[in-house]
Amino acid sequence: MIPKLYVFVAFVAFYLFSMAADAQDKKMRNVILLLSCLVLAYFAGARDPMLWSDTFTYITDFLFANDIFNFSFSDPIIGYVEGGFHFLVVIIKSFTDNSTTYLVVVSLLSFYFIYKGLQRYSIYPMLGLCIYISRFMIGRNMMQIRSCLAIAIIISFTYLVKEKKWWAYFFVLLLCYNLHHSSLVAAPLLFLCVRGYSFSQKQIYWGIIISMIMAQFFGGVVRSWVTSSDYIMNMADDYMREGSEKAYANDLTNPVIWFQTIVLLMFTYYEERLKKATPYYYVFRNAYFMSTVMLIVLCQYAVVAGRTSTLFATYECMIIPLFFKLFKKDEYIILHAIIGAGLLFMFYMNWPSIISHIWNVY
Repeated sequence: MIPKLYVFVAFVAFYLFSMAADAQDKKMRNVILLLSCLVLAYFAGARDPMLWSDTFTYITDFLFANDIFNFSFSDPIIGYVEGGFHFLVVIIKSFTDNSTTYLVVVSLLSFYFIYKGLQRYSIYPMLGLCIYISRFMIGRNMMQIRSCLAIAIIISFTYLVKEKKWWAYFFVLLLCYNLHHSSLVAAPLLFLCVRGYSFSQKQIYWGIIISMIMAQFFGGVVRSWVTSSDYIMNMADDYMREGSEKAYANDLTNPVIWFQTIVLLMFTYYEERLKKATPYYYVFRNAYFMSTVMLIVLCQYAVVAGRTSTLFATYECMIIPLFFKLFKKDEYIILHAIIGAGLLFMFYMNWPSIISHIWNVY
């Protein structure tokens, strides 16, 4: 059993390692990023299925699935409804009956697209990977592997939005919708892509203020709308029911809300300086603004707020590294210390003590 303290020490060590890795030339940096993603993919895939939510259900579906030679579209799907992901299960089942191999393969696919996204969009990809580990890895790669794969694919194809290739982006969303229905959350970015529209600074500031007011004073209206939405009900299922201990777990005191709000406001305020650092500035900002609004307005439904906002929140892995463009090089250590402390706090919030039992025999 690995003491919990060792896990945090390992994260701090990896964060320090990422600082050194991002200082290397692009070719070496990409090699380090690829190797890190491979290690993390195995780490996530070799987890103990009995200790992680949803994993046992995925394994059950895999064990009862047919291979490609005996597959039928009428075959039952256990634990979820998306036929696209089940077809991926069928393909994997055609090569192996080992459930751990199945989890590792899905994890490798997810981390491949994570790697491609960080490589293409993040100026410091290893720092972006640290952000991903701290903020998103436990909920996605360890539990919600369908949404994890779908989100990773959508993020990796962000360039289609920038290039206004909306038909191609539409087919990406269609594919991902068949992996996990929550991919529909990315549809607004498709409409902004078609129209070539970006939210202005003033719209973002007012949008945050109005969202806060709605969350604080009109929670009952939001609650009524959420419970009447079949799409949201299906996405969150048992977390939504009145009386569930998780149904109204959070409010505006949720530190993630303030974390995202601060990141968004900084990213917006320094528009003139940061838009020169990346051609994807407005794509990132549009998406992250929508994520933050959803997180605030739906805050009374902790799980729903998280699941609807998490897709676009992934752009933090590209946004936060850009803040280094606001500092002189001799001041980088200060920003590294601030970001590192914030990520360690998020890591502490997200990673439970059962991480010490994560390894399974492969």
